[in-house]
Amino acid sequence: MQDIMQPLIHKAPVLGLRVNVTRSGLCIGDQAELRLLPDGQIGIYAPARRWFLGLIPRQVLLHLGQLGPQATAIIGEALQREMHLRVRIVGLTPEHLCGEAGPEIYISIWGDAERLKPMLQALA
Repeated sequence: MQDIMQPLIHKAPVLGLRVNVTRSGLCIGDQAELRLLPDGQIGIYAPARRWFLGLIPRQVLLHLGQLGPQATAIIGEALQREMHLRVRIVGLTPEHLCGEAGPEIYISIWGDAERLKPMLQALA
């Protein structure tokens, strides 16, 4: 059975960036994944290609940063229940274009809104 995917969060900033956006090789539309961290925050990870000895490509999982508190409140319960979520990168501002604001990464999160309704109503 297929889940009906609807946008749960259209555009959420990645806080506490842990990567150099320019060198990461990330593009708009790339997949990402969410993981619960031991401190209760939600970490954002994305696959990237790294070169071993400059010759052999290999895939690694980069820890991009964390979701903010509002997004964590919306998505946290769904992650604990291991619901299927689709996460995509929807915005990138690399270091050489960012100015004073600093580099930015934004993600969107899609899921089955009907299954999340009881959890969201409990938050309200």
